[in-house]
Amino acid sequence: MRPISPVVISALLPLPILAKDHTFPSSLKLQEALNHYSVESSSLLKRALLSAGFHPDETLEIDDTYLDFATRALRSEKKRLDRLLEAKKTLQAEAQEQQQCNAETKQCKDPKLSSEFGHFLTPPLQPGQAELLRWDDDHSVVQPYAARVGLPEKLLPTLIDYVDRMGLLDIMKNMLYDDPLPPDGDKWFTFQSPYEEGPIKRNFTWNVERPAKKWKSDMHWFNVADELAHEDSLRALAKGGFDEVLNAIGEQFHLDSLHVDSVGFVAVTNCERGFIHTDWEEVDGRAFNFLIGIQSPEEAGPELVIESGRKGEVYYESNAGVLVGDGTRHGTRECDHRQTRGVRITASIYLADLTENNLKVAAGDTTSIFPPTGDEEWIWAQRGRHWSKDGDRSLVNDLGRKELNVRDEFKDCLKLTQNGECKGNTEERSGCLKTCKVYVHDDEYKPGVSRKEIFGY
Repeated sequence: MRPISPVVISALLPLPILAKDHTFPSSLKLQEALNHYSVESSSLLKRALLSAGFHPDETLEIDDTYLDFATRALRSEKKRLDRLLEAKKTLQAEAQEQQQCNAETKQCKDPKLSSEFGHFLTPPLQPGQAELLRWDDDHSVVQPYAARVGLPEKLLPTLIDYVDRMGLLDIMKNMLYDDPLPPDGDKWFTFQSPYEEGPIKRNFTWNVERPAKKWKSDMHWFNVADELAHEDSLRALAKGGFDEVLNAIGEQFHLDSLHVDSVGFVAVTNCERGFIHTDWEEVDGRAFNFLIGIQSPEEAGPELVIESGRKGEVYYESNAGVLVGDGTRHGTRECDHRQTRGVRITASIYLADLTENNLKVAAGDTTSIFPPTGDEEWIWAQRGRHWSKDGDRSLVNDLGRKELNVRDEFKDCLKLTQNGECKGNTEERSGCLKTCKVYVHDDEYKPGVSRKEIFGY
């Protein structure tokens, strides 16, 4: 028996079906098509064999060649139908998922979301648009001071470029793998502004701390550590259009004014259990932490947990940040990116509308090395410098803080600095603010003068 060419099998195409009257019931049309197929299929098999060069005797239905070819053709057609059915199932699954989209927000269910957590409405936001965070099932407000804010298009690229050119981004990506801190450990870094031009550049300081074991993660906090670093980070925010974010927050919560209190970043590769906490309490709804996702591994799921009666999980989006304020309980979502050497990096920007009633609480924040905990004089000098409800203040046109009497409280500060006491969250550092250059002296700072004029950028 002559071997059958694959060309012959591939020639077995679906039969053309003659046009029928569409007024006929579909069942009758289908039966007529089957009758036509029954009659024509034998003829098609014979024509296929003849076109391939087989002898007419081999096309007889009782011939072994004919029967072998018909069997192979049937198997080939069965495989083709199986592929079509599988493709149809995939399309149906995608269509079903699409139908599960929320009609209001146009969002579809994400397989990375956990059924053990609640979830939030995350409708698209315009840059500078703020909306209170709401549960997706009943649309109720999650917490009075939790919100999402649309980001200016250039903010995220500006922040990434800033830490990259400064050298901090590379440290955040690799330190947790190559040189991690022990719990409660810290380390200090000296950088120069990527914006400053000229042969002589000023040095400023950042530090990194790892929180205590109760955080159940390898999280590291990277923060500005002196006033010069703080002022330089404010210029990055100004370049990124952060004024739109401040305006959205101020208007949403009917504030009088705002200033950026501190800038930092959080890096984590592994979190066994998120430590639920609040950043602010009893501040009259006038202090916040604004969180922006800088980097997250591709396989990562939601990054943040917010708790209010129940726990909900949410992503840091590329076009929206999450605001957590007075009494908002939140924490890092459990994760483990170590297999791919991934790192999740989040910007953390503290903001406040200072009043005499909340000054003590705001100044008592202990989450970062700068500003020094409890220094009410410095934080009061920042009051309202970056946004006001009458629209006359901004980061772009920042005139700096008010006058500040920068001084040393200790007498032997020069000796302490030589012993390295300026780098550490120590009593000596807090007592030698001038010598340790924690603050910039007013002679150099020049309160009331445009920061763009002072820094040149």
